[in-house]
Amino acid sequence: MSMRDAQAEPNACPGEFGGVRQTIRTSSLLGPFIRRQRTAMVAPYVRGDVLDIGCHDAATLGWPNLAIGRYVGTDIDEQALARARAKYPDREFICNDIDREPLGFDREFDCVVLVALIEHILNQRHLLEQCRTALRPGGFLVLTTPTPFGNDIVHRVGGRLGLFSRSVEDHHVVIYDRRRLQAAAEMVGFSLHRHRYFQLGCNQLAILRREE
Repeated sequence: MSMRDAQAEPNACPGEFGGVRQTIRTSSLLGPFIRRQRTAMVAPYVRGDVLDIGCHDAATLGWPNLAIGRYVGTDIDEQALARARAKYPDREFICNDIDREPLGFDREFDCVVLVALIEHILNQRHLLEQCRTALRPGGFLVLTTPTPFGNDIVHRVGGRLGLFSRSVEDHHVVIYDRRRLQAAAEMVGFSLHRHRYFQLGCNQLAILRREE
């Protein structure tokens, strides 16, 4: 089951730090608007050979004006991957549990995409190390994740009003501020190349650069 805008599902996977990572997909009043805004923030940085982790049904490939070469999408949800393969038969899709399995790529990509994913993953160091290993030196990890303000305050209130999915927030296992995100990146050999807030400070875009 995908972690990107995932659907409620009883199956779950254990992670490095204990507990359970359960995957979800829910609808909400502002959900489509939020996804469009995330796309607008991320798309300009997605280029070259691309690894899309948590790709679900490969919505990334439908973004306008993409300049990409090789594309590989990974997800834990086989049904979503089946839809992606049917829609994009010339692209590569791999079933993978990024919480506990290696990706098996070594310096093969210019860009790794993590859209609304990192906050759902228990094994943060493993995730970031796998992203770094997959990137060529100088390549970029492009990610979005809620801010503490967006997750702890706005999302909770909006969930009660039906504007956001409460179940999505319930399955966020780690929330980063800018300083903590930069520290986590530097621990595994990334530098924080660019950082921007959007959606009135509720969400954030981070571009991490793989150093040599």
